[in-house]
Amino acid sequence: MLVKIERMDHLGNGIGYINNKIIFVKGALIGETVDVDITKEKRSFYEGKLRSIIVKSSKRIEPFCPYFGLCGGCNLQHLNYLDTLDYKKNRVLNILNRFDLPNPVIIQNKNNLYYRNKIELKIVNKKIGFYEKNTNKLIEINECKITKKSINKVISLIKSFNLNYANIIIRSNYNDEVLIIINSKENISINDDLSKYKILGIILNDKTIYGENHFMEKIDNLYFDVTYDAFFQVNNFINNKLFEIIKENVSGENILDLYSGVGTLSIMASQNASIVYAIEVNENAVKNALLNAKINKIKNVNFILGKVEDKINLINDKIDTVIVDPPRSGLDKKTIDYLKKINASKIIYISCDTQSLANNLNDLINDYTVEKLYLLDMFSYTYHVECVCILKRK
Repeated sequence: MLVKIERMDHLGNGIGYINNKIIFVKGALIGETVDVDITKEKRSFYEGKLRSIIVKSSKRIEPFCPYFGLCGGCNLQHLNYLDTLDYKKNRVLNILNRFDLPNPVIIQNKNNLYYRNKIELKIVNKKIGFYEKNTNKLIEINECKITKKSINKVISLIKSFNLNYANIIIRSNYNDEVLIIINSKENISINDDLSKYKILGIILNDKTIYGENHFMEKIDNLYFDVTYDAFFQVNNFINNKLFEIIKENVSGENILDLYSGVGTLSIMASQNASIVYAIEVNENAVKNALLNAKINKIKNVNFILGKVEDKINLINDKIDTVIVDPPRSGLDKKTIDYLKKINASKIIYISCDTQSLANNLNDLINDYTVEKLYLLDMFSYTYHVECVCILKRK
């Protein structure tokens, strides 16, 4: 069946119509005429599988990865890099279209290949790879071209561990040192020289069986101890740009950092403040943060362990700037109500999910205006984008 693609959805799929009923076509671009098979029919929409392209978009390019369209990772490799940024800008502005926004500042990823410092893989029947999106079908891989070369090098090592079934996370730091985190009911057999891979540690089912369970990261001449299960941004270049934004926009004496992780943004903000209060639920991350403050000779950050919504009422000082970097689900109602109550002059809202950002802005927009909007290409060749909104109290 022939379909003319008129626009793109928020997941990178092409959108067309069949008898005035919408159809979503994975891998199709605006302006293309494509031949599709209908794979799902609902009352209000179809989903279609791309069979062939009859009229090709001038923007279409050949994907650089042989697994594109199969694994559940990249969505936009059939566009050149600058066109992916245009797509992301339009996507964000469409989702946030009910708000009065400044022209966004777009921050490109200088290293848009081999940039990710973390990857999660599956092992099924001794084969290692990604699950195809929305399935348990394994796509076996030898390399992921958006993941650091130090991590790709380790994939071949993991194949020698003789695991039949496992979940694998590989993390690499600024110095290409690697942690391997394995969840499996099986034991592993190490038959290779780990030193040639710069392996710092191997963690099996949350127990360290080789080396250490943490490594050091470096951003903007600051050093951060990161435990294997603590959050750290996956893109060091863009993370450095995020630091610059924090440095530029933090103001006032008292700062509150919510979902503070290993203390990266708290420590950066502390250089422009009298005191920073930082709340984080992950115990290992808070331990990292306390050590990181010592490493960087920072003495004006008060780290608090617990859920943000449970601990936020402990802060009694007048807060000038709030930094929030919540999970994909965004801020809960209790936290939003608290933010309205403390009436800080500025909120720096960092979001990896534009829809949850829109939901939270809807609750804050009566009290704040969006003074600045940054779009950081943290996740190149995917539909995801890191947004930073600088909200100013009205």
